[in-house]
Amino acid sequence: MKFRLFAGCAALLASIFGTTAMAQMMRPPPFMGGVPGMNQVRALEMQRHQARTLLYREALEELRKNPKAADVPDCAPGQTPTDAAKPLCLAQAAPPIPTPATPVAAVPSAPTLPPPTRRRIAVLFGNNGYTKPIPALETPIFDVTAIASVLQARFGFETQIVKDAGKATMIETLNRIAADVTPEDSVLLFYAGHGYLMEDIKMGYWIPVDASVKTAKGWISNSDISKLLAAIRARQLILVSDSCYSGTLTHEQQVNDQAEVRPENVYANRSVLALSSGGDEPVSDEGKDGHSIFAWSLIKALEEVKGVTPGSRVWRKVHTTVTKDFEQKPQYGAVVSAGHAKGGEFLFLTELTPPKP
Repeated sequence: MKFRLFAGCAALLASIFGTTAMAQMMRPPPFMGGVPGMNQVRALEMQRHQARTLLYREALEELRKNPKAADVPDCAPGQTPTDAAKPLCLAQAAPPIPTPATPVAAVPSAPTLPPPTRRRIAVLFGNNGYTKPIPALETPIFDVTAIASVLQARFGFETQIVKDAGKATMIETLNRIAADVTPEDSVLLFYAGHGYLMEDIKMGYWIPVDASVKTAKGWISNSDISKLLAAIRARQLILVSDSCYSGTLTHEQQVNDQAEVRPENVYANRSVLALSSGGDEPVSDEGKDGHSIFAWSLIKALEEVKGVTPGSRVWRKVHTTVTKDFEQKPQYGAVVSAGHAKGGEFLFLTELTPPKP
C-alpha cells in the first residue's frame, strides 16, 4: 500500500508545475527492497506537504496579511442564514442548553428500550472533483457513501450525502441543520476532502471543491467550523474529519476512553466531539478496498459496535488499526468553544428496530 504514495506525490507535483514530465523529474527514485519503512513514508508525506505549500502559496500569503481572509461573517440580527442567503453568513451560536430538571432515563449496556434522542441525523460531505491545479481525490465519495450506509443500517441515522460541495453549499447545509435540530437530536457531521494547516498560526482549513489556490476566500477555517458547531443545538454532536491536518479541531480538550459511561449523565449535558483522521501531520489518502485508511478503519469499528458505545472507544479502535501501517494518528477531543460541557461524550447506539426506508 505504502509504495503507492509515490504516485500521489507525482500527481500533485504535476498539478503544480503543469507537466507530467516536470513531476517525473521530481519523483523520488523507488526504494530498493520493496515497501518503504515508516521513516521513508514520513519523508514522502513531508514532501507531499511541501508540494501543497507551494501549490497554495498565493492563498497562504493572503492569509498571512489577513488571517481572517477565509472567514464568513456572522449573520446580522434578523438575517436568515438559510435559503442560500446572500451574502453568505454563519448562523448565530445557539443559547446554552439547560440541564434537564429530572434525570434522563438510563440506558442499560444491553439496551431494550430506544435511546433518549428524538432523531439521529448524519450529514456527510465527500469531495472528489477538485478543479486543477488542485488534484482530484479518489476515495471521499466512496467513503461517505459506505459510512452513511453503516450509520443508517446499524444506528438508525437519517443520512444526507453531499457530493463535491463548494463553500457556499457546505455553509448553507450546516446552517440548515442548525435551524432544524433540537437539543434532543443526535447529529453526526463528516467531511472527507482536502485540508491544510497554516503552521505559524496553527489554523486548519477545509478546502471545498470550488476553492482557489490564489485566494483563501473559498476555504473554510476551523474558526468558522467551530462557530457552525456552536450553532447546532443538539446535546449529542460529533464532527468526523478525514482530511490533512484535521487534528487541530481536537486540541481544545482531550477525551480519554472511559471504562464505564453512564448515559443518563451524558445526556444531561451538551457534548461536542471531534474525531479526526490525523493530528498535525499530513494524512495518507491511500487505504484498503478503495477507501482511505481512516474511512476503512472507521467502517470496521462502527460495524463492531454493540449496545451503547462512547465515541472514545470507537476512536481507540480506529487509532489502533490506522497506526499499524501508517504514520498518522487519529485524534479525539472535545470542542469546548462550541459548547461542550464537562462529562460529555458522544454515544453510538445500535439500532433496535429496522430503520425507516
